[in-house]
Amino acid sequence: MKSDHLSALDLECHHLGMVPEPELAAMEEHLLSCSSCVNRAAIAQQFADAMRAAIIAGDFDLDWLERNSEKKRA
Repeated sequence: MKSDHLSALDLECHHLGMVPEPELAAMEEHLLSCSSCVNRAAIAQQFADAMRAAIIAGDFDLDWLERNSEKKRA
């Protein structure tokens, strides 16, 4: 069943300004009428900002995923 709500990835991309123009208007229209997505957008914004701050501060291990993927393949 397809959800009528925006995905977490869509909400993060919206906050980061990564939504293509054709999709942006529909997404913003949905946010005007959906309090659930607005609340989830606030959480996505906090998450994206925290990840950005951790990367800038150097407190985020960018190679973690690659190292762990290699361990699983071995």
